[in-house]
Amino acid sequence: SELLKNNIKVRFTSKDITTKNPERTFNKGSLIVTRADNKSLDNFDSAVVNIANKHNKFTIPVASGFSKKGPDFGSSSLNLINNKKVAVLSGEGTSSLSYGAVWHFFEQQLNYPITPINTAHFSYIELDDYDVLIMPSGNYSSVLKESEQKKLNSWVSKGGKVIAINRALNSFADKEGFDLKRKKAKESKSEEIIPYANKRREFAKNMITGAIFNTTVDNTHPLAYGYGNNYFSLKLSNTTFELLKKGNNIAYIKDNTTPVSGFAGNNTKENLQNSLVFGEERMGRGSIIYLVDDVLFRNFWENGKMFLVNAVFLVNNRPYKD
Repeated sequence: SELLKNNIKVRFTSKDITTKNPERTFNKGSLIVTRADNKSLDNFDSAVVNIANKHNKFTIPVASGFSKKGPDFGSSSLNLINNKKVAVLSGEGTSSLSYGAVWHFFEQQLNYPITPINTAHFSYIELDDYDVLIMPSGNYSSVLKESEQKKLNSWVSKGGKVIAINRALNSFADKEGFDLKRKKAKESKSEEIIPYANKRREFAKNMITGAIFNTTVDNTHPLAYGYGNNYFSLKLSNTTFELLKKGNNIAYIKDNTTPVSGFAGNNTKENLQNSLVFGEERMGRGSIIYLVDDVLFRNFWENGKMFLVNAVFLVNNRPYKD
């Protein structure tokens, strides 16, 4: 983010690269800063090295743009990371905790500018001024009415990107034109009478209290660059979604629904089988990124933060309306 703020052009690779000198392999998502991209920068070496040192990152100089294996540095597999104008919804309908975590992460940790948009102003705000809109967890039923939903859909189709977190997914689930569908829990037999002494135990079957699950990850997708094949996700709700049929299922829970930590009732665990955790749905030129589980959660869930950064900068990363 600091390289971008200093007008230094940065690329990321969408394929693994093995360089010649030094011979070293860089995985998908590795950041590459080339001298050719930054010809107008007189102090290229010192600028890049100083920023890297400031953030305790190592720079690895490469003698040639021709690779031993994988794409060369001039390949279309090396994508330019564009400066993004990022907005986040705030105010009525949004969870103050979720909004606060997003704001704090951008302002205090990522140090990248973000613009709050109050939901009361959504109907007349100019979305074309932004590339990315983050919807923190919340209830947007009173905000995204028919006209506002059409406005949002049009903006996405032109190249905008929505990142919906946790309960914000309800704004898209089961609606016409969207691939996101809720999973239906099995209904209990209506004629079954539960004794009073067993009601608490029966209720617990549908509960989940901050349980951690091991999810399967498709790390060939830009949202998951930098991750392995698995990710430990914090699940705070028993709301579950079907795997996307047309979109990209980037993280999901397969048939093993036993939490590695925390409690989940039997009915909840059964409904979690083959359920979506993170996904991307394309709409026209743009994308909607579904983060079923909160990747920040009060800004202590450290391992999820790169998913959000990848969502902003790497997923469908061309400029809005280029």
